[in-house]
Order: sequence, then structure tokens, then C-alpha cells
Amino acid sequence: MRPNEEIRRFGLFLRRLQREMGYDDCMGMAAQIAFYMLLSIFPFLVFLLSLISFLPIPDLDRHVMGVLSESLPVESFQLVADTVQSLLTTRREELLGVGLLVALWSGSMGIGAIITTINRAYNIRPRRSLVEQKLLAIMLTIALSGIMLLSTVIVLFGPHATHVIFQFLGLAGDSYNAWTHLRLAVVFGLNLLTLALLYYFGPEARQAFRWILPGAVTSTVLWLGASSMFRLFVRNFGSYNATYGSLAAFVILMVWLWMSGLIFLLGAEINALMKRMDLHEERS
Repeated sequence: MRPNEEIRRFGLFLRRLQREMGYDDCMGMAAQIAFYMLLSIFPFLVFLLSLISFLPIPDLDRHVMGVLSESLPVESFQLVADTVQSLLTTRREELLGVGLLVALWSGSMGIGAIITTINRAYNIRPRRSLVEQKLLAIMLTIALSGIMLLSTVIVLFGPHATHVIFQFLGLAGDSYNAWTHLRLAVVFGLNLLTLALLYYFGPEARQAFRWILPGAVTSTVLWLGASSMFRLFVRNFGSYNATYGSLAAFVILMVWLWMSGLIFLLGAEINALMKRMDLHEERS
């Protein structure tokens, strides 16, 4: 395909993407995701940290919260950490057996909202029953818990592992500096895996992997960049404390969740549009 044709096709894609995002009310759907994620983030973390207490790794819960702190703005992270710690302290004995399942059930609400909004991006009328959708949301919640634990373990043991590998290979140099660069690739890969799982299993659509990857890569890059920029803005330029007072941390958390939801929906719209355009060209 000639360069001019590629540019024309890309311009057409961007115009259709903008129209689809407006038609599907992605701004409103991102607010819906933010609301349900707010309701589910605390029980999800309670479930995750309660599960961690059974693993033979000391201070793993502290490291999990450390990984979370790298994404959230400082004020919002402190709000989340204090609330979760309070829940764990007052309900530690209840979070066994049935209590753990209740936390998992509540923590899956955000994933359920994500599944609903992905179907809308794909212009699909849901056919799954409420039970099927809830079971899928719970399974995806468990999978994402596993990915978050894996991310934490990698961050925790990564420097030591790279040092051992450097020694084994007989290479001189600072293995910890090498880990700093490798860690960025690991974080990117795990975020990409998370989005790929949601984009693949969320919509009730048959799709090839090539239709999932563009949106997942785009959303991962934008989310990592936007989260860093938002944290920088809140730290240096934001005036949320002056405007909202004691509610500032809560408002910042909601804005971050809304921004994350919008970027996620952008990736879903990219995947859905690429699928429709590819299928149209195949039939032509």
C-alpha cells in the first residue's frame, strides 16, 4: 500500500474512532466505570491482602500497596491505604471462609462494569445471563489478583534475580541499574497482559488476537504516561485541597479512575473499529 493511501486510511480511522467514541458516550461510560471501581476497589484490596496473609512471604502486603502507590496520586493512595488498613484491622477474623468470598464478590463489581461497557463499544447486545456475567467477572478478578501478586513478587525479587544472573554470566557492571530498565519492561508487559485479558474475554465477540493487541498497546502506553503526568500535575499544580478541602483525596481518586476508564474504553473502541474495518475489507 502506498504512503498516501496509508495516511488517508489512518485519517479515516481517526475520524471514525472519534465518531464511535461520541456515539457510545465514552465520557459517560468512563464515569460509570469510575463509580463501580470506587465501590469495588476497597473490597478487592481487602480480598487480595487477606489472600496474601496465607502466603509464606514476609511483608508481601506492604509491597503490594507499594506497587499500587506507584500508580495512584499520593493523596488518593493514602486514602485507599488507610481505609483498607482500617477494614483489615476491624474485620480480620471475619475475612475467612465466607467473608473472603463476599469480599471477592464485591470486588468483582468493577470488572462487571468493564464487561458491560466493552460490549457497548463493540455494539453488542449482551446475551450472557446475570449469573454467567458475574462468574466471568469473578474469574477475571481472580486472574487480575494473580497478575498483581506476580508483579509484586517480580518487583520484590527482581534486583536480586538480575544480580544472580549477572554473576552467573560473569558480567561486570551494576545489575541494579540493569534492573531499573528491565523493571519498566516488566511493568509494561504485565499491564499489557491485564488489558489483553479484559479485551479478549470481556466482549461477547469472536475475535482474533490481532484485533486485541493495538488497543491494548495504545491503552497501556497512554495509561502509564497519563498516570505519571496526573500525579505530577496534582503534586505541583493541582489546587484540589483549596477547592474541595477534606474531600480532595476522594475527588482526585475519582478523577484518576475516570481518566483510567476513558483510556481503557479508547483501547476497546480501537479494537472494535479495527475488527469492523478489517472484516469489511475482507468481504469487499
